[in-house]
Amino acid sequence: MASSVTHISAYSATSSGLYQSTVDGSHIYRETFEDRIKQWRIWLFGTDYDGRFIIMGRSVIDWLLLIGCYVAFLVVLVLMFVVFMALFYWIIDWNYPTIQTPSSILQSPGIGFRPQPNVQSTIIRFIKGDGATYVHHLDHIEAYLKYYENQNQQGENYIDCNEIRERRTEDFNKVCRFDLKELGPDCVKQQNFGFDDGQPCILLKLNRIFDWIPEEFTEAEVPDSIKDHWMQWWITITCEGESAADRENMGEITYWPHNGFHFKYFPYRNQQGYRSPLLFVRFENPHPGILMMVTCKAWANNIVQDSNEMVGQVHFELMVD
Repeated sequence: MASSVTHISAYSATSSGLYQSTVDGSHIYRETFEDRIKQWRIWLFGTDYDGRFIIMGRSVIDWLLLIGCYVAFLVVLVLMFVVFMALFYWIIDWNYPTIQTPSSILQSPGIGFRPQPNVQSTIIRFIKGDGATYVHHLDHIEAYLKYYENQNQQGENYIDCNEIRERRTEDFNKVCRFDLKELGPDCVKQQNFGFDDGQPCILLKLNRIFDWIPEEFTEAEVPDSIKDHWMQWWITITCEGESAADRENMGEITYWPHNGFHFKYFPYRNQQGYRSPLLFVRFENPHPGILMMVTCKAWANNIVQDSNEMVGQVHFELMVD
């Protein structure tokens, strides 16, 4: 009867790999660090079990196919980008906005104001006579008005519109010069726009709406709130406090130009050198130490006033210490 010999094997782990041995201590398998280096070299540059030449675990054919797929993928992406950009440039007219539906806010202009050195804040606060508290306000107004200086409104594309009393009826490719003298004698740089005397001048402008033309009110359509100073062929501007206390504390207000924005400066059609008309609102005697909420509105028959979307009006806070 043949006898069977039972071998008892044991595995132990070492820093250089697995080690398997029998009871009598004979070596069955041991993976050394050199073995791993050899395997890595074969993976990096060698042959596989079928004798195929491999680089980093792939045959030359596999690498060619992989690189070809990536190249084809990138070529398709580039071609798609070129096609879409070509369509974009072909469809889009850079001189004419495409969103012109009745529900678009581009159908009615908003109002911008200066000074607003911090676009995230609408408060204008300063100490009367203390230049350090309002120098940044003065710089913001002055920087904007530089675009309207005479030397910046020269060239064949500018025309003198002083004699126009109603609308412009021709030559819309040229633009009307806006004379800074229309902003009055008090709201000037030499007097620091009234901030020295606690009578600040706030600059207003209509936002540009392409091809927008203001429509005049008939005498029967003029709102009651502007009947006292409405003039035909002008976009009337009114500023008032949002509450009874604001209206009481803000005092008297004067406007330069008195009538608002004249129709002759419209339409805007992306003309070279176009300058939006400006208007200064001067607060003659605001109550010191009181924060006042002010809303300024533009009035024309086709200007929609929406406080939520800030269309046709603008809001800011004023405080004179």
